[in-house]
Parts: sequence; C-alpha cells; structure tokens
Amino acid sequence: MNAIIEWDLSVLRAIEGIRNDVLTFIMKFFTYMGDKGILWISLCILLIAIPKTRKIGIYAAAALAFQFILGEGLLKHLICRDRPFAFDDSINTIITRPTTYSFPSGHTSSSIAVSFSVFFQNKKLGAPLVLIAFMIAFSRLYFMVHFPTDIIGGFVLGLSAAIAVFFILNYYFKKRANKKTA
Repeated sequence: MNAIIEWDLSVLRAIEGIRNDVLTFIMKFFTYMGDKGILWISLCILLIAIPKTRKIGIYAAAALAFQFILGEGLLKHLICRDRPFAFDDSINTIITRPTTYSFPSGHTSSSIAVSFSVFFQNKKLGAPLVLIAFMIAFSRLYFMVHFPTDIIGGFVLGLSAAIAVFFILNYYFKKRANKKTA
C-alpha cells in the first residue's frame, strides 16, 4: 500500500509543479463546476424537461443516482481513505479542504457517469461533456484534494454506472415497447 501512496504523491507533486495563477483560475472554475453535483443534476433536469432529450436525461439521471449510491453511500464508507493532505501536511490545496473520505472521487464519478450516459445516446452533445468531466477530474488533482488512484476509481465507477444503466434501461425500454406492440 505504501508504494501506491508514494506513486500517488509523486504524481501530485509533478502536477503541483505546473501550478500558476492562470491555470489556478481555470481549475477553480472546473472544480467548483463539479461541487455537490449541481451541474450534473441541473443538466439531467434540463434534459428530462425537454421532450426531445428526455430519454437521454433519464439515462443520465439514473447513472448519476447509481454512482452516487455506490460511491458516496457505500465505497467511501467501506474504504475510508484519507485525503492526500492527511498523508503529507505540507500539501497546499489552495481551495478549502474537503472533510469527506477520498476514494473514489465523487466529482469524477458523477462527471463521468453523466457525460458518458449522454455520450452513449448522443455523441455530439456528449463529447463536450466528456471533456468537461475530464477537466473536473484533473482539477481535483491540481488542487491535491484527491490521489490519482481516487480519480481512476471515480472514473471506473462513473463509467461502470453509465454502462450498466445503458444496458439495463435499453432492456427495459425494449421490453416495454414489445408489450405495447403485442
């Protein structure tokens, strides 16, 4: 386990080496964009409210809920991993230090779950969201509030949620359509 933490900290130190005022401003924009899932919840509501994108919104909202239950409700409390600054008190996060557990990254898992859910349904709409999701994930490393392995875990969780929801809802909607035509 120490080798993983050492690797994680070495990556964070390398990222710390690229910090500058302009990048910090940009990264603050992205990290706050992901706070409390407000962006993704709002996007899901908007997509559901528009009849043309309602199905996309349902998939995205389901993936968001699924990853939240698994990540914030279960995994964080089972794994109980401390944040990077708990391992190295010289870490300067620049932003307010989160008080929750570190693994998996909730910003990352929620961003990936929603953006890929949209992408699976509509590439044109989803591609910029995937880019935003990656920027949000990177911002968490930039501010040193997550280890790289937290981000990887959040990515895997978010993508798994998006894929699972895609297949489950596709099965459900096909079954429902078959009942209507029978």
